[in-house]
Order: sequence, then C-alpha cells, then structure tokens
Amino acid sequence: MITYKPIIIPGGRRRDGTWPVKIRVTFKGVSRRIPTTMVCYDCDLTRSGKIKNASVLEKAGTLIAQMRATCDDLSPFTLEAWNVDAVVAHIRSRLTTQTFRLDFFTFADTVIADKIPHTRAYYQTAINAFAAFLGKRELDINAITRKTLTDFTASVGEVKAARHLAKLSYIYRCAREQYNDEDSGTIRIPRQPFTNLPKIRPMGKAQKPLSVEAMQRVIDAEPANEYEAVALAAFLLSFTTMGANMADLYAQKGPISGVWAYNRRKTGIYVEVAQNPKQTAFVKALQNETGSEWWLPSLHRYGSADTATHNVNKWLAQVAEREGLEPFKFYAARKTWGTLARRLGIEKATIDDALAHVGEYKMADIYAEKNFALCADANERVLGLFTWDNYRTIMEDTEGR
Repeated sequence: MITYKPIIIPGGRRRDGTWPVKIRVTFKGVSRRIPTTMVCYDCDLTRSGKIKNASVLEKAGTLIAQMRATCDDLSPFTLEAWNVDAVVAHIRSRLTTQTFRLDFFTFADTVIADKIPHTRAYYQTAINAFAAFLGKRELDINAITRKTLTDFTASVGEVKAARHLAKLSYIYRCAREQYNDEDSGTIRIPRQPFTNLPKIRPMGKAQKPLSVEAMQRVIDAEPANEYEAVALAAFLLSFTTMGANMADLYAQKGPISGVWAYNRRKTGIYVEVAQNPKQTAFVKALQNETGSEWWLPSLHRYGSADTATHNVNKWLAQVAEREGLEPFKFYAARKTWGTLARRLGIEKATIDDALAHVGEYKMADIYAEKNFALCADANERVLGLFTWDNYRTIMEDTEGR
C-alpha cells in the first residue's frame, strides 16, 4: 500500500521565512519526499510543525489525488516487484507527461535546420503537408496519435504518405530521445504512434538496374537532339563516376589533378573519383557553354538540380522508347553500377565507399581511412564490361551537324 502525506521538514525554513511543502510517499516501510511549489509561513503551522493552513492542505490533497491516480492501474504483481524509488519514478513520469507540452512544428524546425539544404527540402515538404492536413501549424507532440497518422495517410494518399511519414517519424524520434530519460523514469513523450501503422504499399515501381545488354544500347544510342545529348551525357557520366547523384554533378566546379573529390550532398560522406578516359566525351558534352565557373554548365540551364533531374528523366524516357528499352531514370545509373560491381565479386565495403554509403560499421566509417584506389579499380572493372568507342563517334557526329 502506498501512502501520501504533505509535510514540512524540521529545520528546513528558508531565508525568506517560508517553509517548503513536500509530499512524503511511503511504500513497503520506506519513504521518499517529492518537492512541490507550495510553501507555508510560520502562521500556517502548529507548534509541533504540522500544516494547519486549510488552503495549503486542500492544494496538497488535490496533488495527492493526482499522484494516487497515476498508480491506480498498477497491478499487485508490479507493485510486488517494485520498491519506493520505482513508485516515485512512475509518479514523476506520469505527472510530468500530464504537464509537459512541446509544439511538434517548433521542434521540427530545429531538427530540419541541421540538415543539408537538399535533405532539408524533403523534410520541409513533409512538415508542410502535415500542417496543411491539420489546417494549422501548431500541435502538441503528445496529441499525435495513430488515428491522426492514418487520417493523414488517407488524406494525402499512400504514396505521398510513405515518403512524409518517414520524415515525421524521424522528427518524433528525435524529440523522444531529447526529452525522455528512461534511466531516471522521466517519460515526457510516452506514445509511439508511428509504430504498427497499417502497412503502406511500396511507393510505385522501384527503379531497376539496367542489364549489361540494355546499358550497352544506352551507350550506343544516338541522341535525336541536343536535349537528349545532355540527358545521355549526364546519365553516362553518373555511371562512369560510380553513381554520382545529379545534385553532386550539379554543384561541383571540376576535378583537381585528375581527381574529383566531393562530399555527397545527400549523406555528406566524402568520396574521391579518379578521372577515367571514358568520361571525357560525357564531360565535353556537358561543357558546351563558355565562361562558366561550373564544371558542367549545361546542367545549370535548368535552374536547380531537381529541375535538371526532372528534365533529364523526361529525355531519357524518349531515348528508352526509341531504343525499345523499358523506361529508366537518371538514378538507374547509380543502381546499375552498384549491381554490376556486386556481380563482379567486388567487396561490399569497396562498393559502399564508391557509392558514398554509410557502411555496416559506422564507427569504422568515421575513423578508417578509405582506399579510393580500390574504388578506381572497381570502376575500371565495371566500365570494362562495355564498349565505349561508339559513343565518342556519335558525339562527334552530333557536334558536326
């Protein structure tokens, strides 16, 4: 049985003349004192130091009722296993949760601010979609329920929801990690509404890697116009640079001493790409403007990496249709490179380094010096699966028109 009593501590009189009121919690013959915001003056106490002020006793009684309520649902078997410290921790956690408030959107802003610009945009889109669904940009984090999220899914559609919920779940998890302290029993955000949500179907058809035969046909494809020439050059440059993303190609100002070194925009992971003679024609096709500070100025005609990706995908679709291939997008270059490298028996760690992935051993990824000579060798082996002379001939013919 748990007992509660408002008390003051003998000798605990403060310099301002007040006596702090505490709630004594006793369980299994052991007591702990929980501080409150209430105070007593000398006139509120009896000669023996008991509280006699009716207003203080009433407020203490209300608090004790709340404390009792937090333990009402505890089973006898739980109490049998607990000691007084576990009981006090439980009371603190439950009462803290009742008074704790954190605006989800305000906290989201702090999380998003630490992301790199390209990633930040995706998180901001998810937050904006959630705010539009709610019709407001303010919500206590403990008001987010599984029903809220299932209604959100029904509102925006499962495909968009699958993208957005991943971002919202990450933000929610960051809040739990920051404001909950399980060791001390302080659980300010007890719910986990993002777990056990109804299964959402995959977001459309996943981009498949190209076969060796299909990739060779792309290499040999003749562009019908300058736009297809740019699209093919960007796609094949991504492939020959071990799957560099459009954002990476778009943001760079060129290699130094035969090495293109960059931090992948999506993950921030450092990678080095040794220049390969097979890349020369693709780079040349994307450098048809003069006086630009950028390495590949033809991509900058679109205004942003996202717009460039959209347009490149559009022209690649036309190439695929004309060549009788299944539709493919710019990202297929990266996926194809990784798939072919794996089929060649190249170690997964080398593939991770080449693709700027975070590997299985995160601490090793941070501290171990990467051997990019192995990546260059892997790239040469992958590119060696194909014949490249025809592409250079096609580009020379295109320029001569």
